[in-house]
Amino acid sequence: MHRRRFVLASAAAALVRPTSTAAAGADLVLGQSAPLTGPLAPPVLAFNAGARLAFDTLNAKGGVAGRRLRWITADDRGDPALARAICDKLITEQHATALFGCAGSLSMAAIEPLLRQHAVPALGGLWVADSVRAQCQGAAFFVRASLAQEASALALHLATVGLQRIGVVHLASPFGQEGLKVIADSLTQQGLTLSGTAAVTPDGATAQEAARKLLALAPQAIVLFVNGSQAVTVMATAAGLRRHPAFYGLSIVSDEDAIRRIGAPARGLAISQIVPYPWSERDRQIADYRTLAEAARVPVGYASFEGWINAQVLIEALRRCNGDPSRARLHATLKVLQWYVAGMAINFSRQELSGSRFVELVQLIESGRYLH
Repeated sequence: MHRRRFVLASAAAALVRPTSTAAAGADLVLGQSAPLTGPLAPPVLAFNAGARLAFDTLNAKGGVAGRRLRWITADDRGDPALARAICDKLITEQHATALFGCAGSLSMAAIEPLLRQHAVPALGGLWVADSVRAQCQGAAFFVRASLAQEASALALHLATVGLQRIGVVHLASPFGQEGLKVIADSLTQQGLTLSGTAAVTPDGATAQEAARKLLALAPQAIVLFVNGSQAVTVMATAAGLRRHPAFYGLSIVSDEDAIRRIGAPARGLAISQIVPYPWSERDRQIADYRTLAEAARVPVGYASFEGWINAQVLIEALRRCNGDPSRARLHATLKVLQWYVAGMAINFSRQELSGSRFVELVQLIESGRYLH
């Protein structure tokens, strides 16, 4: 599989030379705009590595209807204007059949008009708030469970174990504010008390300050709606102050390397995951993923497994196009797709904010592995 990275000086920079992919036997082009550098990059890169396992395997077998998949990825650095410029080039110059793995609420909102204008479907978005998913309905298809579904599962668990005073650390961004509201609403539905909140700037510089502010309120549990490196700072700050609230996180806390490196302060961290346990021995497809990952030296984990699953969903949809993988046919196929893959039921025909309702809590144990 051929991959190209773009070096962009500005949103107006030229991405690639125009080339047609419409001819019979030509590659089917997929496009991605996502933060491939910076603090949000690690889980995106892991997602991409998992997706490439699926695409490489498919291409080695001849592709779909004799056409290989070519996935063009571009670094938008989390800038919505740059994301729009990138996707405009991918759609109009590279003739992308679909966008795959685009990340970020603001970027997805900026891309949405392009999807509708050119009738290009998008699949596999990451970190997209429920409000933006609703804005993109009919144009983008999200596999992972919604924020509301994650927050509901987490709040039910907190109520079940009897924790009452809950603090929330969240990103200081529109995505973080929406996440906070969704979590607060879920806690209220379970009769739990939101004892305090603290915001962390996207660069993570205020993570220590936010942790100290929240710990001063003596919460029994802290819910983390920040990325992995920021979550590490919050937990390390608590350990340094000899405070030991229970820590919970939504799946945005997905930088697994950062979480493991912190060691003891992260032990016991429970995270809502939106794909099944990647180390399961009971599912043949999950075992296939692990075999591919180990052979390619891709770390087995939730982020790469999510990428692999999303790629499998796209491949299945392309196969169901029956030799006509046009934008229109792929869009119509995704709209009614119902499928079961690696322990997950996918159903886009419900026209919900997500194709999957799968959420489960896993806990980090002393060995650095997850217990589910």
